[in-house]
Formats: sequence, C-alpha cells, structure tokens
Amino acid sequence: MNLEFKGTYLIKANIYCLTGLHIGGSKESFEIGGIDNPVIKTPISLTLPDGREIKEGIPYIPGSSLKGKMRSLLEWQYKLVKIAKDKKGNIKSKFEIKDPENPNKLNDVAITFGVGVSDLKEVSEIAGPVRIKVYDAYPTAETIKKWEEELGAGLYTEVKTENAIDRITAQANPRQQERVPAGSEFEVEIGYEVYDEEDHNRIRIIFEGMKRVEDNYLGGGGSRGNGRVIFKDIKIYFKDRSYYIGQSEPQLKGEYKSVSEALKNFQK
Repeated sequence: MNLEFKGTYLIKANIYCLTGLHIGGSKESFEIGGIDNPVIKTPISLTLPDGREIKEGIPYIPGSSLKGKMRSLLEWQYKLVKIAKDKKGNIKSKFEIKDPENPNKLNDVAITFGVGVSDLKEVSEIAGPVRIKVYDAYPTAETIKKWEEELGAGLYTEVKTENAIDRITAQANPRQQERVPAGSEFEVEIGYEVYDEEDHNRIRIIFEGMKRVEDNYLGGGGSRGNGRVIFKDIKIYFKDRSYYIGQSEPQLKGEYKSVSEALKNFQK
C-alpha cells in the first residue's frame, strides 16, 4: 500500500431519535431524589462554528459512542469477532484484523476504524492512519427551541421510570433513567481521510455502519426500547489536499435523504 494524504471526506447528517435516547453520563454529586442514570451533558456553555449556542447541561452524543457502535456492529457483520482466551484461561473476544479473502491484507473495518500496533504483526500490510473521525454531535437549533418550548426553560430531558419485579416475591425495584425525548435531532459530522485510491470506495463501510445502527440502537437500554434512531439529510463533501493550503473549496459530492439512498452511490 502506497500511502499519501489525498484529502478528507466530511459526512454531515442529522440523527433523529425515534425513541428516547440514553447515553450515560456521570453523577457528579449525590442528590436526594436524584436520577439513578443521568445522560451525558455539556459541562460548560459553548458556541459552535455555525452559531448554535449550546448551554451548560444540554445533552449531546459523544463521537466515541457512535463510532464504537458502528465498529462493533460491522465487526459482527463481517464475521471478525473471534473467541480467544487470556493468560489465565478466561474467555474473551478478539478482533480479527485480516481480510477473510486475503489473509496477508487488513480488512476494511481495521483500516477504517484503526487497529492496535501489536496486532499488525499478523499481516505484512501497513494500515496507515485511522481513517474515520466521529465528532461529538450537538442538538439542532430547532430541537433546542422545541425542548425549551415544550419541556420548559432549562429542561432538556425526560425521566423514564422502570420497574424490576422479583420472580418469587413480586417485590418491585423501581429505577429511574434519564432520556433525551423522542423526536429530538442532533447534527452529526464524520471525517474520513483518504490515503490511497481504495479509500474512495472503502468509505462505503461508514454508511453500512450507519445502516446497522438504524436497525440496532444507540446508547443504553436498547433491548428495552431506548435508542432507536435514523440518519437523514445526508451531505457528503470532499476537501482535497489543495484545500489545506487555501487553493480550493470543499466540493459537494452528494446529497441523500437516507442512508439507503447514500449506499446506492458506492460500489461493493
């Protein structure tokens, strides 16, 4: 593989919550009557480049949550999850980095999402830099306005009460979980760097990952109804190398209403 930086794709999309979304945060202080499982929120206020004012305490989607979910689902999709044992004999999972069709090469998931340096001893191919960068996603201006109008000033989430019932005694064990309400939207940005010609086709795997998330869930409590999302209003831009020395502008490569529509643009 001859590696040379050729440019960066930027994928912009809105992620729409069909059900309540719970991506866990930390309880910084103990509060009597506080929520058991809070969502992650901004620790300070910030202003985004597009002018959106994100106040302290507004929920957001960490890029690590979306990236990790896409990678995990793709590893299973391509049969790259293997069973292994640690030095003590305990069973653990192992990510297969080799291309099933060519064991001397890395598979597309490894090249796109990254691989540990020690694992590279198994193949002769050089992976190069991690291609994908998933940035933290903040709510749209419309969603922030909707929260403030319909939930009240300073309120951005709902509280869902769940109840675990003991099978023998029928004793109830209620718990509360904070969620971003269904109908909320967040602006997602995914960067993808190109280092060889095959990367132009390999970007397809990102949309496959987004499609898998749509049929799975994001965040916690997915088996109990949380985290069902779809991606919409997708735009793909490309900034070639000359953009970074001020000699060109980003090129719009495509606009799609859905992930399925975007996937048709790439050859398998």
